[in-house]
Amino acid sequence: MERDILILTVYFICMGYVVYQMALSIEAELEDQVVLVPDAPNLESTVRAQLVRQGFSEQAVKVLGSGPPPLKTAMTLELMVPEPKSYSPPEGSANPAAGGPIMVQVLPQGPHPLQPVKGLTVQVVNQSHAIQVTVDWDRSSITRMGTEIRRVIRHTPGMRLDLSLPQVTSVVNPNQFLSTAITSEDCFGRNAETQVLEVAAPLVDIAKVAGLKGPNYALDLVVQLMPFGGRGARPIMLLLPFRFVIQPLPAKAAIPLVNWILKR
Repeated sequence: MERDILILTVYFICMGYVVYQMALSIEAELEDQVVLVPDAPNLESTVRAQLVRQGFSEQAVKVLGSGPPPLKTAMTLELMVPEPKSYSPPEGSANPAAGGPIMVQVLPQGPHPLQPVKGLTVQVVNQSHAIQVTVDWDRSSITRMGTEIRRVIRHTPGMRLDLSLPQVTSVVNPNQFLSTAITSEDCFGRNAETQVLEVAAPLVDIAKVAGLKGPNYALDLVVQLMPFGGRGARPIMLLLPFRFVIQPLPAKAAIPLVNWILKR
């Protein structure tokens, strides 16, 4: 009996040691992470001021904590502007004057490995009935550390053009979804063999700027909302300031029990 207890004791000690070493191994392989935090209050207040100056209600803009599909579960800007009066709503519509919202999201957001951000993804969902959304890439800009201002380049496969040439705007018609990758002009390089333009440098070196004060990088996105039809219809011009701060994420142990043990 005593021998069996001794064997079991040695067995459990060995198993505990193996589990402990496995947890330490996993812990060593875990990547340090940061959090990419968008400045939601500044985005909402700035866009609201622009809409009010153009004669629209303060309620026409809202920042959502999470976007509905096909958007990601991340901060999203929602715009709700009146539809043209000439629009004929579907039969039985409860609110003939209002269509669906227009939503804009810039990724990545939230937890991110301690690795460079290669580029940004701009997503636009147009759920309106009669409003066309146009994204003007040449009038948009990317800022790093508050001083480095660069021109936005929409990344398309097989780019062989001169970056100095004007870019085609992206048009998002009602009930359409746009998702496109962008970066700054200085991140591109030309492949020596194929002469194809490629992303040769990251947009943001997180390791260098994490923890520094103020917005670490920003995208000022220029969009135009153009109602279809209706006499006197005029475009709505907006500058959407997406500002991001990089915050360190406290390291956590792979297994909570190990986290408690390591602190002893």
